[in-house]
Amino acid sequence: MRYLTYRPANNVKRTIAYLIDTVPIQMGLYLVSHAYFGVSPIIDRTSPPAVQEAALQARLLIGLGTVGIWIIYCTLAELSPMQGTYGKVAMGIRVRPVQGTKLTIGQVLGRNAAKILSFAPCCLGFYFAFFTNGNRAWHDSLSGTAVSDHR
Repeated sequence: MRYLTYRPANNVKRTIAYLIDTVPIQMGLYLVSHAYFGVSPIIDRTSPPAVQEAALQARLLIGLGTVGIWIIYCTLAELSPMQGTYGKVAMGIRVRPVQGTKLTIGQVLGRNAAKILSFAPCCLGFYFAFFTNGNRAWHDSLSGTAVSDHR
């Protein structure tokens, strides 16, 4: 049996860290999309079709923009000495290699590119962390990384 050489981060901490990181991005994109499209992305079904179309485009901008900005932000933050985003630092967790002592640029780039695979099938890759030894999501397993408690 293989024993873990790190203490896996609690999945609740990982989820809260994700929210700390993405909610400000979503709020900023909400304001940008509201200014650009001139409608709220949150619209009821009784609105005219043109307004519904603009709201749909705004929601698409917010969704795809959040993922894109978040992946770039995570890549830069994980390459920093903090080894994680502000959300991870606030929750006392960090990204680390499963083997070795320092994250490589390849691991960080691979981890964050693989997040697209974790998102693709209804976010299954993220939920995978709740059921694996070591609480590793698909993108962690593919890149040889893990999220561990730092405190």
